[in-house]
Amino acid sequence: MSMLPRVTEETRELIAREFDTRGPDVCTAEVVAHLKRHNPEILDMATRCAADVGDSQKVMLGFAIFFRLLVPGLPTSGDLSPLPAVSEETRARLVREIDTQGTEAFTMEAIAEFERSNPELLQMAHNFATRLRQYLLAMQGFALIYKALVLQSADQRTRLH
Repeated sequence: MSMLPRVTEETRELIAREFDTRGPDVCTAEVVAHLKRHNPEILDMATRCAADVGDSQKVMLGFAIFFRLLVPGLPTSGDLSPLPAVSEETRARLVREIDTQGTEAFTMEAIAEFERSNPELLQMAHNFATRLRQYLLAMQGFALIYKALVLQSADQRTRLH
């Protein structure tokens, strides 16, 4: 079971209203700035995925919504983020897992974990990806980022005990 925040329907509606009210460009820019300071590995993964999928601005909007669903009260100052900062080591571990399992098996396993532990977040990712020409690449990106956060969270929890 993941230690990441479980997204609810209410949270999904709240974030949708925020993006509608404040505008997607403003909200995406805030998330990107936050990730640049607090979670650069996640930002790099999202940026690379957006480039692979094409229509980077639209794909980054999807990742911004995804992130905001996990962090509904985005810290505006130097406050700590409730999500773990993914380390280079965790990212390297993911690369090894993908190399060992293959992209398809890794993605299917990550999505299965996603479905068990955070179905509302998976629904958002799926709904967003269906509007893109590269559905599979987008879902792989969401699954990769989710798995990175899950692994980092588990690593940090293990270190605390």
